[in-house]
Formats: sequence, structure tokens, C-alpha cells
Amino acid sequence: MGEPAVQRPALLLLSTGGTIAGSGATSTQVNTYAAGALSGDALLAAVPELQQLATIRVEAIASVDSADLQFAHWRLLVARIREAFQTQPDLAGVVITHGTNTLEETAWLLQLLIDDPRPVVLVGAMRPATALSADGPLNLYQAVEVAIDPQARGRGVLAVLDGEIHGARAVTKVATQGVGAFRSTGAGPLGWVDDAGVHWPAAAGAPMVPFAALPLSSMWPQVAILHGCVEPPAALIPALLQAGVQGLVFTGTGAGQLSAVERTAIDQWNGPLPLMLRANRCGSGPVHRCADHARLGLLPAGTLSPQKARVLLLLALIAGYTRADLEGELQRLGLMAV
Repeated sequence: MGEPAVQRPALLLLSTGGTIAGSGATSTQVNTYAAGALSGDALLAAVPELQQLATIRVEAIASVDSADLQFAHWRLLVARIREAFQTQPDLAGVVITHGTNTLEETAWLLQLLIDDPRPVVLVGAMRPATALSADGPLNLYQAVEVAIDPQARGRGVLAVLDGEIHGARAVTKVATQGVGAFRSTGAGPLGWVDDAGVHWPAAAGAPMVPFAALPLSSMWPQVAILHGCVEPPAALIPALLQAGVQGLVFTGTGAGQLSAVERTAIDQWNGPLPLMLRANRCGSGPVHRCADHARLGLLPAGTLSPQKARVLLLLALIAGYTRADLEGELQRLGLMAV
């Protein structure tokens, strides 16, 4: 009698494009290439070792540079992951191939929306698939290793790049070049992957999923990010408010400080104010309460980057949050002191 067939874990791989699927004219081009040129099936075929790890179903969500990702793509991702987890009890997890430019935003969005202990793992690359020493194939292999690892359950949405496992809340891109371009600011990676397997130095702590039941419509609110600097344009905030933006994220200087120009523009506005969050432009460190900013209706974003603060604000607006609701959510998420 022959040996019994090995039952491999079932995985869903959702492709969205990005550098990991990029193609350049020559193997030495690492900065000039077409992002999203290769299909998810082509990425899978380039790493035949994956067949020994899992049975992988590939589906395409998009084939774009992640800078061109749209809300419609986010809706498709959320809907497909929710459906897969609801209808496939034997599914071990989901892997998403993604461009690195906005990978952290998609990861955080999914963290706030997907309520299932099974892992959702985002993976990208800093070099196109056609480049010498392309990092995408190994990143993809290690992402699958993480997705099928039983200890990955209950850790929320993850990102795997350059042998490191990052959580959705802390991960951010910190460099324009080089394969080690991602960090978890203020926290460090959750674990790592190497020849010996997947390593988790700490026990899992299930993250909160405040918008698990939130339906996503085709129309999303308008939320702008403003970057703090010396003497910002005085007309910018009134123009945005007159245009009817529903949310503003201020990338303040220092610990989320707004300039007198920005504070005056908010103070002098006669209409209803949008929901507003204060982040910082430093790259790490928290933004805390400030009585002067609170008087103007601004809430601190804690340790969230401006782009992740915007994601939170988008979902809060879709959910119909008031400022008081948003303040309570920030406290529940541990981003704001009670």
C-alpha cells in the first residue's frame, strides 16, 4: 500500500498588484518597472516550494501600483475575506500580495473590519519580480508559512517582509529602497521567520475589531490629511471646510502640535466642524490630549500614523460616529487615555 496523501492546509491568496508583481525591462532595474504586471498565479508558479506548504487558491482583486489603490478595491477585499471565512471553515487563512506604498493602510483597515481568529497576512516586495535578488518570492513563501502556523491565530492582521512579522497597528514603511524597509515603530516586530520556521517570542493578544459588522457602501467620506510645517497656507483649511470634507487629520509638528495659523482657521470657521484627529510627523511617539486642541474639537490619534488615523476616521464616519463616539473608540483601542 502507498503512503496516505498529505492533507495540506487550505489558503486563499488575493493579489492586488504592487512591486511584488512588478516587471522591469532588465534584471538590473529595481526602480523602473511596471507594478502589478504579473498575475497571482504567476507569483505562485515562481515559488514551486509553496505546493509543499498548502493548497492555495488564487484570486485577483486588482493589478495596480498600491499608490493607485481605491476604496472600491478595499471593499472587494473586505467582502471577499468576510465571505471566505464565513463559508470555508477549513480555510487556514488569507494571504494578500500588495504594493508596499500603502500596505500599512490596507493592513490597518482590515484589522478594524475582519473579526476572525484566522490570520490575514499581507506581503509585498521592494524589488520587482524580474530583478536580480528579488525579495518577493521568499517574502511570499514566508507569508504562507506564517498564515498556516497555528500560533498565528488570534494575532490579527499581519504583514510579513524581510523575515519579520509585523502587526497591522504598528507596521510602517520607513525607507524608499532596500529590502528592510518596514518597521513596527514603538513596538518592534511580533516575530520572525527563518529556516527553522515561524517564531513568536510573545503569546498572542487578540486585537480589537471595532467595525466587524460595518457594511461598506460604494460612497466613502472625504477625509484629508494636512501636513504641519512652517507657516502653512492660511487658505487651505477654509477651502477644505467650504468644500465639505467630513474629516481632517492633522500631521502636527512635534507631538501633534498645530500652528497658530491652523488653530485660527478652525476657530474662525462658522459652520459645523468635521471629525478631526491629531497625529504627528515625527514617525514615532504618541500624541496625547491637549486642552487647547480639544476646545477646537480635535482628538489625539495616539500612536497612529497620519495615514492610519485617516483609515480609522473613514470607518468612524461610515459608521456615523459623533465626536463623543470617536473619543470613546480611541479610548477602547488604547490610543487615548480615559
